[in-house]
Amino acid sequence: MKLYLLDFGRLGIPLAWIFEARGLEKQTSAMIGALIEHPKDGIILYEVGPAADYEKYWPKPVLEMFPILKYTDENRLDNILNKLGYKLEDVSAIIIGHAHLDHAGGLEFFRGMDVPVYIHIEELKYSYYAVATKEDFGAYLPHYVDPSFNWKVIRDEEIELFENITLYHIPGHTPGTMGMLVELKDKNFLFTTDLAIYKDNFEKKIPLGFGLRNFDEWHKSICKMRNIAKKYNAVVVYGHDLEVFNSLKHAPEYYE
Repeated sequence: MKLYLLDFGRLGIPLAWIFEARGLEKQTSAMIGALIEHPKDGIILYEVGPAADYEKYWPKPVLEMFPILKYTDENRLDNILNKLGYKLEDVSAIIIGHAHLDHAGGLEFFRGMDVPVYIHIEELKYSYYAVATKEDFGAYLPHYVDPSFNWKVIRDEEIELFENITLYHIPGHTPGTMGMLVELKDKNFLFTTDLAIYKDNFEKKIPLGFGLRNFDEWHKSICKMRNIAKKYNAVVVYGHDLEVFNSLKHAPEYYE
């Protein structure tokens, strides 16, 4: 089994979103995904980045608050797959860590395809609520919160969805956030998505700023993921931490 870390470009995130009691200055941050070549279950993606034509979909206030600083042809999911010798049609499963627009907007690449899209039931329900009521509109967008995709809901708190790939329900940033543990031959990787946007959210337990939806759930989830990381001696990949991301191999290099 091989694990590729995918580079979907750079996003400007206000420090006040990442950490409590900070200002609005922008932090240059990574947009990250993962591709797993699974010996039994084929090509599996964890998070798919933004839509390629994000400017068409993202509301102007969102683009002003969260500007995409770098998104070139090399950051497009279809081109990343091509560079690895695959096509979009080769993807056998997609896992959505959480359904914010910079993590799930890339589902647009798979429009009209029947690839299973795994998402926690609480995230799917909240996504539709957010779009329908516009109470959390901007973080979730209707172009991909769309019944035409082949949604497959996860109801478990913990599930080994595929051999050596385990998903964990870790609410706090969103109601249905899911982290992922990948157990490889040489080392293990734990993906927090935006439960821990940066390393200090995880290691120092510094709460998210206005990216936080429920503090009690967030704290329980952080403690849960810290215990998993310790148990499996896992390399932790955070939601947007550019320094940590740059310290790791990126596709076309891989871990196995």
